[in-house]
Formats: sequence, C-alpha cells, structure tokens
Amino acid sequence: MLLVILLGQGLAAMDTAIVNVAAPTLQADLGLSGAGLQLTVAGYGLAYASFLITASRLGAMFGYRRLFVIGMAVFTFSSFLCGSADSSQTLILGRILQGLGAALLVPQVLSLIQLSFSGAQRARAVGLYSMILGLGAAAGQLLGGVVVSIDLLGLSWRPAFLINIPLGVFLVFVALIVLPRSEPASRQRLDIAGMIAIVTAAGCILLAVTFGPELGWPVWAIAALVVGMVILPVFWKYEKRLEARGAAPVLQPQMLKIPGILPGLGIVALGFVGYGGWLLTVALYLQAGIQMSPLQSGLTFGAYALGFGLSNLFWSRLPQRLIGLAPMLALCALSLASILIAALVTLASWHSVLGPSLLFVAGSGHGMSFGATVSRMANAIPARYASSLSGLVTTCSQFSIVSGTALIGSIYFAAVSYGFSAGQPDENAMACVAVVIFILASAGIVLSRRLPDI
Repeated sequence: MLLVILLGQGLAAMDTAIVNVAAPTLQADLGLSGAGLQLTVAGYGLAYASFLITASRLGAMFGYRRLFVIGMAVFTFSSFLCGSADSSQTLILGRILQGLGAALLVPQVLSLIQLSFSGAQRARAVGLYSMILGLGAAAGQLLGGVVVSIDLLGLSWRPAFLINIPLGVFLVFVALIVLPRSEPASRQRLDIAGMIAIVTAAGCILLAVTFGPELGWPVWAIAALVVGMVILPVFWKYEKRLEARGAAPVLQPQMLKIPGILPGLGIVALGFVGYGGWLLTVALYLQAGIQMSPLQSGLTFGAYALGFGLSNLFWSRLPQRLIGLAPMLALCALSLASILIAALVTLASWHSVLGPSLLFVAGSGHGMSFGATVSRMANAIPARYASSLSGLVTTCSQFSIVSGTALIGSIYFAAVSYGFSAGQPDENAMACVAVVIFILASAGIVLSRRLPDI
C-alpha cells in the first residue's frame, strides 16, 4: 500500500518541475507566446495548490482509496493530453487537468499514512513520504533535461508526459486491489459553499503572486490578491459556524486549537518559503552569475533535493532522546548552512565541492525539519482530523513555494539591480537571499519549541 501511494505522490511531485527544463524546446515546437508558456509552467501548480484542501475533505467523505484512484486516473489521462498536444490551448488544458488530478490524489497519501500506521512505523512512513516529496521535484528536473537531450524517437519534449501513462494505469489497477476501503460511517452533506470559497481564494492569491511580480503588478493582479485576502476571513468564520452546528466543514477549525499544530504549520511554511527562494535564486546565480550551463545548475541544486530526501530516511532511526530534538537540530543545520553560503559567495567564490556540500546540508536540515514536524503533528491529532491535517500540510507547502519564489526572487532581483550596482552584484544578491533564509530558519527554531510532545 505504501509503495503504491508514494509512487503516485512521486509522479505528482515530479511533474511540478519537469516542464521547467523543457520549456524553451516546448515553446519553439508549439509556438507558445510568453503568456502561454507561463500558463503551461504555472497552470499545474495553480490547479494543484488551489484544490488540495477541498480534495482532502472529499477523501474523508467519500473514501481515500476512491479519491486516490480518481486522481490518478485524471492525472494519467491529462498526461496523455499533454503528450499528444498539437496546440498551446490543448497543452495548457492538459497541465491544468494534471494539477487537478495531483490535487485529488496527493492529500490522500498523508491521510492513509495517518490512519494505517502508528508509532515508529508511522514515523518511518512519514519519513518516506517526505523523501519522495523532495526527490520527486529533483527527478522531474533531471528527467526533463534527459528527455530533451536524447530526443527519444524524435518526440522531443513529449515523452516527459507520456512516460506517466503506463505507470499511471498500473497504479490505478493496483490501488483498487491494495488500498484499504475507508467509507465513513455516515455521509454528511458536502460543504459546497466552503469548497467554492477556498478554491476561489487560493486561486486568486496564487494567480497574483505567480504573475504579479513578473508583470509589474498590473491592476488585475492586485485585484485578485485583494479578492483572495477578503474571502479568507469570511471563509474562516463560515467554517467555524458550520462546525459549531455539527456539520462537516471543508476545513475543521477545531483542529488548529490542538497544541502545537499552528507552530508546526508555521515551520512547514517557513521551510518551503526558503525552498522556493533557493529553487529560483540558486539557478539564477549559477547560470547568470557564474555562467554554469542549465544542466550543471540543475545537478548542483540536486544536492539540496538529495539532502532533503536522504535525511528523511534516517531521522526516525535516531535515539528516542534525539527524535524529540530533531526539528530544532535540523533547523540549526539549515541556519548554519545558509550563513556559510552567504560567506562563501561574498568572501571567496562558489566552489564546485563546497557549494553543493552546503546545499546538501541545507536540504538535509529542511527535509528533516519537515518530516519530523509532520510526524509530531500526525501523532498529536485524533484520526477524525487526518484529512484536514493532510490538506493543510500539502496546501501550506505549495503556497509557500510559490510565495517564496515570488518574494525571495524579488529580493534577489532588487539586490542585483539597485542594492549592489558595483562590485559583485550576483554574489551579494545571493548572500542577501542566504541571510533571509537564515532568518526564516531561525524563526522556525523558535517555533520548534512549541511543537507537540512526541
């Protein structure tokens, strides 16, 4: 069961990044405009992040197995749509459907882990869940580069999507056999208004922070951000009233009153804001600053993803007295690595061994802090909140990546353009980013003191 759901999550994580490397080839082949290329790259993430909370609640109401299978089927069909697209419109539609399919299946993974495992087994399962989350995106970048480079059967970028089909079909059939049925004892009415509200709010905010900075914050982007921010408090009050009446809100506010849950979500958010910042700015620095090739840049940042993944194989095997300290120790490692990267790029120069080594340490700190924190939260909540926790963790992660890419990317560009016009603009801008991530990790250390007891 664990292998099936983690393979499904791995496919979803891989496709968040697979188009990035293939984007220039894809644009030339289909004649995509700049806006069309942006929608192709971002459409997946927008649909994915916007529907996660809704999909997690649907899993609780209609069965996690059923939602995983439906999501995997939608993801597989849309991969065929993308791989066979002969126009930009078809490709963009396929990418949005892919994001929707991923949103339907991914929240069920953590929910099934929460309900199917306990104690040390759950900690190891959460570690593997976190590992796949980190390695999937790295595998997507690597696979995208390999597919474009070898031009398999003259199909150019298309195998990057078509490769999902046989594995997706396999997972659909095997999931029907091995995943446990989780039909609720009583079927409650769907919170349609809440679902519409949270999808609208999430979509508006993500649309604004994805395209707003790059386009100079046009009026429509500001309006979308305002609309999303206005809907959120209204949605929250509505959900609280719904829960007080004994109904089934799409998000269960009572869960957030459990000690340690809000600090845990804060640690998840801070870590992935930093990750979004690293993802963009390290590529900019390595390629524009020190003239690495895209493949060299991708392999260098792969050290971060490798650290994220491998750390989640080992933290659950630490002595019990250290597991309780794992989030704090991991965030200390992330803080130290960030400061050392800032010192490296300003006082010396990027080193082919030391640079990736520090990225590996930073990724290990982020990965261990994420896995250990999610495990602590999963242990602290009753089973009835499994879907809400899954929806919040996955949504928090995706929102934070998008926000970190936009916000920390803006800091990098501002530092290059205005703050350090002389000397070493790229190095100093990269140092600014590293210091910002040091501050984020330090805030996470403070929050780690308020996590639930193990």
